[in-house]
Amino acid sequence: MGFTWQGNPPEQLLVDYFAMTTGFHPGQREIIEQLVQRRRVLAIQRTGWGKSLCYQMASLYFPHLTIVFSPLKALMRDQCQRCNEKYSIPSAIVSSDFSEKENQETLKRAVAGQLKLLFIAPERLSNALWKNYVLQLRISMIVIDEAHCISMWGHDFRPHYRRLVRLLEAIPDNTPVLGLTATANKRVEEDILQQMGKNVWIIRGTMHRPNLYLHVRQVSSAGEKLAYLAEILPNCPGTGIIYTATQNDAEMVTSFLSKQGLSAEYYHANRDDETRQDIEKKLMTNQYKVVCSTNALGMGIDKRDVRFIIHYHIPPSPIHYYQEMGRAGRDGQTARCVLLYDPQDLSIQKYFIAAAKPTSDRYETVLSIIRSSSRELRESDLMRSTGFTKKTIDTLLADLEEQGFIERNDKDRTYTHTYHPGTIDFSAYDSVREQKLRELNDMQQYAMSAQCYMGYLTEYLGDQSGYSCRVCSYCQPGNFPFIVPSQRIQAMVGSFLNEEWLPRIEKRGGEKLSSHVTSKGNIECTRICENRHAGYS
Repeated sequence: MGFTWQGNPPEQLLVDYFAMTTGFHPGQREIIEQLVQRRRVLAIQRTGWGKSLCYQMASLYFPHLTIVFSPLKALMRDQCQRCNEKYSIPSAIVSSDFSEKENQETLKRAVAGQLKLLFIAPERLSNALWKNYVLQLRISMIVIDEAHCISMWGHDFRPHYRRLVRLLEAIPDNTPVLGLTATANKRVEEDILQQMGKNVWIIRGTMHRPNLYLHVRQVSSAGEKLAYLAEILPNCPGTGIIYTATQNDAEMVTSFLSKQGLSAEYYHANRDDETRQDIEKKLMTNQYKVVCSTNALGMGIDKRDVRFIIHYHIPPSPIHYYQEMGRAGRDGQTARCVLLYDPQDLSIQKYFIAAAKPTSDRYETVLSIIRSSSRELRESDLMRSTGFTKKTIDTLLADLEEQGFIERNDKDRTYTHTYHPGTIDFSAYDSVREQKLRELNDMQQYAMSAQCYMGYLTEYLGDQSGYSCRVCSYCQPGNFPFIVPSQRIQAMVGSFLNEEWLPRIEKRGGEKLSSHVTSKGNIECTRICENRHAGYS
């Protein structure tokens, strides 16, 4: 059995279980109370606000299991470890990080009532092992972390998250459900509410992060970016993250900074799980000055003392930018967030937007192969038949299944056609592509903004207009004095790009490269790696 509200009020649990003596943030206790009263809640709160505390504490008031769906393996690992070691809340994870046997043992423990929290990646919903055990689980509460992923209008929509809708429709109406996100504008909010069901209670907080000092540095080449980094990083306190749009650039920036004597490492989806977990652990203990990463590191690290975030490329939208720069300063102390804005980088994001969904002929190709096959087909069969990448096949199959043209046998992990009449509807995909282009334009407007940078972002995310943070480089230019790199640093950059890194790229010219640095230090967006967005779950 769980605790009682009267016998163990949340203020007491906050101190006794969570060792927090500063009290709740406005809204936290309210969310917990609504969940304990078995309501469905959508909480839209800023990064670093403490959303995870809401479901962790609420779970203690219920007799059975709380299931937390999350697309982020790194974040699941972090939260699970914290619950077990710091809060003494029995917790475990089911994900592709573990073998089928290990996942089965975890589910057996959940059925036996040995767990209070079960973290699970959403793609597991289509797994035969999960389906064998889910009906045996006694579920007290369901949590949808990163709930914007359930919305096709969200900045990181995941087709697997749509399967959650079926689960929410199947559970009793009085089962509490908590959706959590830091990045939902009004359109995404409305879509999430539609997926979560009826009578969802919304708690939307302010998106202001007053301890984050924002700055945009206008640049015109990779050389200018590297020179700026070499000049400022030795004087930046603490540890930080540099986000790049491509894997190749994460490696390139790391190589350059390492040659400047800085402790740097790169992180992206093509590094093996063991390496990534090792980097995560070392980052948490400040063994690096900086980690250069694609958005694979994104939301999955809950490190409270990140002191700076630098974006080497412009992100695809203000929502992405708010989410990623929001990794900084979660301890409430001052942190600096810098965007290195080069208009040429827009072409990289435009490429990703165009490539996000396969072309219509690829849908027709896969559907035709499945329809004409005399047997059920696996994902690997379709990859061999078409030559398409795993990511492309995953997207095609998820969309065709959602539209009802194919069905999946979860036990055998095979696909068959369904005799569905009509043709594939691409209108929604076209609308999303157009929306993403508008969001990229909005991000460009941020970079050229003649107003408070934090005010621009928070208004974009639903706050009232007119906010002035008084600390960004627009409100207070003195917080970011203009820096002119020394001639020594400029010479080192030129040598690195022309004599070290450029020859290395040319030598690897037969590979798929994420970007290309010209001899002048500019970025040419060519042969861009398809799996830039991989590595979350």
